[in-house]
Amino acid sequence: MNKSAALSLILPVLLLSETSAQAMQFEYDNWTFNAGGTFKVLYGQNSYEKQYDNTDNHNETYSGANINLSATYKFTPRYQLGFYYSTDTDGNNYLNDYSPNEWDEQFYAALQSPYGEIQIGQNYNVAYLFYAGAPNAASPLGINDSSIVNFYSNPNWINNGGKRAAYRTLNSTQLDTDNVATKFNYISPEFHGTRFGFTYMPEAYINQGLINGYAPYHNEEAYVFALSNNSRFGDFIINSYLGYGLYAKEDKDYAAGLNITWKEWTLGGSFRRTNVDGNRYPVNKQINSYMTAPYFDNFREGKAWNIGLSYTYGKLTTALLYFETKADLTQNQDKYIQFTNQYQYNEYLSLFATVAHVSFTGADNTAADSNKGYSYITGFMLNI
Repeated sequence: MNKSAALSLILPVLLLSETSAQAMQFEYDNWTFNAGGTFKVLYGQNSYEKQYDNTDNHNETYSGANINLSATYKFTPRYQLGFYYSTDTDGNNYLNDYSPNEWDEQFYAALQSPYGEIQIGQNYNVAYLFYAGAPNAASPLGINDSSIVNFYSNPNWINNGGKRAAYRTLNSTQLDTDNVATKFNYISPEFHGTRFGFTYMPEAYINQGLINGYAPYHNEEAYVFALSNNSRFGDFIINSYLGYGLYAKEDKDYAAGLNITWKEWTLGGSFRRTNVDGNRYPVNKQINSYMTAPYFDNFREGKAWNIGLSYTYGKLTTALLYFETKADLTQNQDKYIQFTNQYQYNEYLSLFATVAHVSFTGADNTAADSNKGYSYITGFMLNI
């Protein structure tokens, strides 16, 4: 797709967006039903450093849709039971190594009471839900688990299924190892802006997460603990969190983050550290009996951090975001920086323009296992 073709996608949306439907809400007796979603189309033009020029296409497109459904029943003003469902679909041309799942979904029930909230089902863990860090508001790609890999392939992240699946570096400063694997969450009531959370998973594997389904520990249980705080000091709003995860009895996951909002400015950053504290399941360094790739679970020994600054002026939000991750046992490393802009045309339509520089480095730092260059991305998102 060339630039004129991408523009032809956006212009009709500008005309149609004035009549887009709002998210639907319906009430019956003590029940409240909600339905909404988003639709996003992005076009990217890539510029590669010379040795990586044949890695990917110079033009990539991405489209995705999200649907959110909920039904809540209010027993009393302080007790409420809710059922929540959301699904994400992707329709882009898949790159060589990173293939987003075509159909991801969450489905869970939540009971809210004066004693806290209990969630059971396919949902994120409490540390993921409490996350604070680099601001994401202006970016259509995100800074954690970034969609930049839908435009620029990263040999360190291979999630196209089966025995080839591998994360040789962390992809996020959030605790996303288990993604939306089935779990039990408890979130405490807020006390002076502070909440505590606990997650239990009977099995941490799900194909959207970081764990390979052929790993010998894929069906092991996991636990996550988290604290979050929201405070206001004059014109400053400060959000922070701490997270700790224990997977397969010896994989430890630590995370912390902070962001500060002052008027139209937001500054934030976060850090994550993983290590294997034991020898039951060491990082796989060679082809094993399951024929999985060497270092397919290298993310279990590594670190990641991000930082970002955003500014909002009227309908325009602009941000500068940086993410870096490094494996401890090898040279595998990922860096990307985004200068990104979002224009909120109206309550239904957002327009995006982003420049990103990526540097994905493999264990050998060769053209075969690395990728470097720029990506120029534009597009829109409809809020339904």
